[in-house]
Amino acid sequence: MVFLKFIFRIIFKIFVPVTVLNRELMPESGACIVAPNHETMMDMFMIGYKIKRKICWMAKQELFKFKPFGWLIKKCGAYPVKRDNHDVGGANHTINLLKDGNAVGIFPQGTRSKGRGLALTPKPGFIRLAADADAKIVPIAIWGKIRLFGKVYVKFGKPIDPADLLGGASPSDKEAVSEAAKRYLEYVYSMMEVTDADHKG
Repeated sequence: MVFLKFIFRIIFKIFVPVTVLNRELMPESGACIVAPNHETMMDMFMIGYKIKRKICWMAKQELFKFKPFGWLIKKCGAYPVKRDNHDVGGANHTINLLKDGNAVGIFPQGTRSKGRGLALTPKPGFIRLAADADAKIVPIAIWGKIRLFGKVYVKFGKPIDPADLLGGASPSDKEAVSEAAKRYLEYVYSMMEVTDADHKG
């Protein structure tokens, strides 16, 4: 893992320059869900390479079929889940990880946005998981020219209590959870700017 972080530091310094902002907002311990917008296959690496804490990334099981890539993302903390909404085993595993105090990474958009941004409706499961496990949600925004020698920004936001997103509604209220997920994603996209208050890390 240390060696992989070293490799990614080289990649994200020379070939795909990444500026990480406010990484000190990432909780050092305790259950949390890291929930960024999803732009490319490199997102999980760009988020994880500069923080000390390991993130257990929820990833669609198809990504593990190509064994070299499957090995790489497993080393970076990923575990497979089915893409449908009925993967009880995947959900239970995620809850157990959170209840054990781990950081879990979930892409609310479910797939790479490919320029669709807010037009891609977020999957609300991450709100329910956070509420069930009493875990905070860490907003992260990724934007820029994510290509060779492009300029990319990764910005951490203050952890959010899922109860605040729900505004007093029950996590079992499907409509309320869906609206909370939309508001959350809108907030992530509103973070996509570098301000005087941001700290580079």
